[in-house]
Amino acid sequence: MFLLFLSVLEGKIVRGENLNNGPLISIIVPVYNVQLYLEKCLYSLIQQSYKNIEIILVNDGSTDDSLSICNAFALNDSRIKVINQKNLGVAKARINGFEQSSGEFIMFVDSDDYVSIEIVELMYQAHQKYRVDLVSCQYYDVIDNQVFSTLVRPSTGYYNRQRIIELLKNKFLHDSNIDMSGMTGYLCGRFFKRSYVDLILEAGRGLIYSEDQVGLFAALCNIDSMYIMEQPLYYYVQRSGQATKSYHANYWKNFELYFERLDALDKHCYLKQQIFNRALSMIRLLVKMEFDRCDGTFFEKLRSCNKNFSNKIFLLAKSSDSIGLNKKEKIQRILILYKQIFLYGVLLYLNRRIKYIMSCKVSKLIMKGLI
Repeated sequence: MFLLFLSVLEGKIVRGENLNNGPLISIIVPVYNVQLYLEKCLYSLIQQSYKNIEIILVNDGSTDDSLSICNAFALNDSRIKVINQKNLGVAKARINGFEQSSGEFIMFVDSDDYVSIEIVELMYQAHQKYRVDLVSCQYYDVIDNQVFSTLVRPSTGYYNRQRIIELLKNKFLHDSNIDMSGMTGYLCGRFFKRSYVDLILEAGRGLIYSEDQVGLFAALCNIDSMYIMEQPLYYYVQRSGQATKSYHANYWKNFELYFERLDALDKHCYLKQQIFNRALSMIRLLVKMEFDRCDGTFFEKLRSCNKNFSNKIFLLAKSSDSIGLNKKEKIQRILILYKQIFLYGVLLYLNRRIKYIMSCKVSKLIMKGLI
């Protein structure tokens, strides 16, 4: 990393004077304690084939060398603007970045991810060809430096207003066929008309988890058209410690606000049964997060889960159905609906032990050369 950092200081990055004739496109990047990942992200942005971009880096109170890296890149590329704020969270960082942006179109990139050097060009071309309000590309998962394809959701192609409504009604928030949302809930990997971004960011204000999905729902309730690309152009790096992987007790309160916000936005009752099924999925996720924590004994985690458990989300989950659930998930649903958190925790513990034992056996067989 140090050598890369020196190369920036030595001016080896080409400055961005030679801009093409297309409209200015703003790329907003919240930055928080990502010194090990930030350079790869920024190199993927400054090397974009589409040159008329501004890259707005919002340092959200980082305590590592992230701000120094941002400043070094900004010294060598005039398209980069660095904003420094105290630690207010990713939602506020995006709002601040948007308020200081000038682009006709807006994109968001997380600072521990990276993108194809053609992402801006190809998404802009899709917008020009189909004249839509929103363009989405596919993404790769990056786990331990290995790149994996992900499930395409929703189907690719052009969506007029009627097709968007069908998506909202049938599977936007929860698709029973796959037991997950029918559209990825990220703002990253999207290409937005500027006129919709304020609505999107305001919808997610105050949330610390799944604010992107609320903002995206607000967008789909208002846009007339969108295009879903086939190409995966965004690389989503999964790492320990990131906000979407770490547990916080206030996630329960966050999801109470999340469902309240969706309900307020859903003026045409698009979501209906999806809300209830999503609530069940959220309880399953949060209970699992409680018991997967590294600190504390089983009973300490149980007490924490019982203390934090949200009756508001539970009341929504009570109206969920079991369509599309496998046997294990149906058992989990029953345990949740009867608030049998102790038994739920035991099942999670046994499942982890079985997986651990099986992995040990596989490792021994590999060592013996039997597989």
